[in-house]
Amino acid sequence: MDLKRCKVINLVHEDFEDLELWYPTLRLREEGITVHLVGESKGVTYKGKHGVPAVSDFGFAEVRAADYDGLLVPGGWAPDKLRRFPECLALVRAVD
Repeated sequence: MDLKRCKVINLVHEDFEDLELWYPTLRLREEGITVHLVGESKGVTYKGKHGVPAVSDFGFAEVRAADYDGLLVPGGWAPDKLRRFPECLALVRAVD
């Protein structure tokens, strides 16, 4: 498998667990995998539980599950907030 062709979604919203978003994102990128931060809307700056910011690359409606090889959901309070968006739930189901 050519990792440089792989693409992964990392979901983001307010109060994500900083290390659970950034550590996998940075490690995957080190291996040549494309990681997109996907949130409610494109270009929004979200802050983690410890204040580390993350800017979304895309909104839920802008990405297609078929274009990605995986999906990450960081902990913190972000999953509780993400489950409130039907577009996010549909994306997770489609990737699954």
